[in-house]
Amino acid sequence: MAGAAALLRPQETLLGAAAALSLAASAFLPVLVLGLWWKRLGSDAAVAGTVAGLVVCLYYMIAPQTIPFLFYESSSLLSDATSAQTSAYEALRYGYYAASDPAAQAAILTEWEASVRPIANWLGVHGVLAGVFAVPVGFLVTILVGLFASAPSARRRRFFENLRTKAA
Repeated sequence: MAGAAALLRPQETLLGAAAALSLAASAFLPVLVLGLWWKRLGSDAAVAGTVAGLVVCLYYMIAPQTIPFLFYESSSLLSDATSAQTSAYEALRYGYYAASDPAAQAAILTEWEASVRPIANWLGVHGVLAGVFAVPVGFLVTILVGLFASAPSARRRRFFENLRTKAA
């Protein structure tokens, strides 16, 4: 049944698979890689990196769709909006707040929302590919917390050393 559903809607299936891979990579890839090759990784750093990657991934997947105005306003410097798109957005924003008629405001709001959705992004990356931003954040947070947290115990270091030698 899943295969039939995938054949009926291939575009949605592809987006869902990309979103699932982004979520998984954002949460687990930094900890898996660093857990095997970095002796300083402890449980505090692993949890912090996992949570940071997951939060950034979910934020980038959800925020542009649910709160596009706030998302664009807070990160317009990272958007790939052209100067024409930015000018149109600003004109619609001004027109919305300048309009005194509620019907005119509603019409402008519809057009304003349609203009913000394509530019509510970071560097033009689609929301399902949020792992592009979240994985580096996960690595960074994991490393920073690992550097400032207490070192793993000797027993834990031996355990991971045994894993490394068996993996090689």
